[in-house]
Amino acid sequence: MPMQESPRPPVALFVKTFSRYGGVEQFCYRFTEYLKQRGYPVTVFCGEDMSDEAQAGHPRPEVTTVGMWRPGRFLKHFSLYQKMGRRLAHLPPETVSFCFGNFAGCSIYRSGGPHVDFMRRSLRAQRSPLRRLGKALSRAFSPVNWLLPMLDVSIYSHPRTRCILAISEKVREAAETAFPGTRGKVVVIPNGVDTSRFNPARLEELREQARIWYSLREGQKAVGFCSTNFELKGLDRLIKALPLLPQEYVVIAAGGRNHAKYIEYARKLKVHERIFFPGKVEDMPKFYAALDVFCHPSFYDTFGSVVAEALAMGVPAVTTRDVGACDLITNGVNGVVVPVPEPEALANAILDLQGITAGQNFGSVQDDTEVFSRYVELIERVARVR
Repeated sequence: MPMQESPRPPVALFVKTFSRYGGVEQFCYRFTEYLKQRGYPVTVFCGEDMSDEAQAGHPRPEVTTVGMWRPGRFLKHFSLYQKMGRRLAHLPPETVSFCFGNFAGCSIYRSGGPHVDFMRRSLRAQRSPLRRLGKALSRAFSPVNWLLPMLDVSIYSHPRTRCILAISEKVREAAETAFPGTRGKVVVIPNGVDTSRFNPARLEELREQARIWYSLREGQKAVGFCSTNFELKGLDRLIKALPLLPQEYVVIAAGGRNHAKYIEYARKLKVHERIFFPGKVEDMPKFYAALDVFCHPSFYDTFGSVVAEALAMGVPAVTTRDVGACDLITNGVNGVVVPVPEPEALANAILDLQGITAGQNFGSVQDDTEVFSRYVELIERVARVR
């Protein structure tokens, strides 16, 4: 008789927002689809359901919305921690729980790094000691910045957590430094990319149309930047690097919320005619297809999915050692990693990549399905040792 396949363990996913948009949100959304396609009984617990289905009035049956207290980040995080804890306590014992947020007690905790590490490293984005002091003081008086480190202590040291999944080596180092008891429990699995959307063939297909869309003239070299947080991700350093680059180099800075002060800063440096702000970009493959180089000079980023997406499209990337996705870069082959995002270092790195034509298959980024298959291996391993 043929051997019977063992039943799939039920899986419960915990996430603040369930949506196909955003970083961790869309990753959890796609992982839900992956699990369902492979026959896993899956339940999603979220603070809010912002999926297209829910917005259309037809929420998915596997998604349970627990709600969040408002207003403010403190109430949201505190209430979610409590509510998710109660949901965890009532799960059947055979369920493998998988956490995509700040909730304690899940079998597998997908970590974006301890909050104290973010607090320390991100202060360097402030341009002057006085601004750094002001930022540090404002954070010290923010209740959420006292709450999150306390939650981290409970999350990283919880006895029911069998595995901590770090999305980069940077996260592993930060977790093991802040919580030495996690050594031996941390597994590094870098984020993947949907390579059906982001690939060199798409760049070739879209390139001519994309360069017209972004008003690029023949001979111009486009340096791309994309973030919702221009300050933390170092846009001012990239703008300051622009005068050090030949005139044919221009910057396309997508996303963000406060363009005015960056336009004024570029005007002060007399490079305002060489930087463009398209706002929020809906078609990211078209955005990458217009570029010659992607630059992500961030002071802190536990991974940096935009770097992975650019590389998957075949666009060489410049980033810093404080970005988790720097692990995907081989200097001089598919990009350059600089120690810190200083303007001269960024300009030199961009120039060093001028011999690399966009559209190459670098082979440095995993597809989502490869990453999700490794997640499933962890789920099966946890299910077996119960």
